[in-house]
Amino acid sequence: MASRTPGTTTPLIVSPRGQITLPKPVRARLRLAPGSVLLLREEAGKIVLDPAAVTPVSLYADEEIERLVGADRANPRERTALRRRWGLKPAARRRGRG
Repeated sequence: MASRTPGTTTPLIVSPRGQITLPKPVRARLRLAPGSVLLLREEAGKIVLDPAAVTPVSLYADEEIERLVGADRANPRERTALRRRWGLKPAARRRGRG
């Protein structure tokens, strides 16, 4: 059997369903666990697999989005302090509708 050190070749057999199995030492070195996502690309007639960075996504209901947006708004005092810190002119005062 071929040596399993980095940089050496290990024969893999493609199953009838087109699957291959990565040897356990390779999975361990690359920290690939069940469910890991890999990106496949062809490069100069070779197959290259790269680990993918996966970001978890959360889905929010419209009501939750509105609550989060409202909680993120600056109050008038905070807005004035920010404008001053950023060197911006004070916001024009709005006249009440009468």
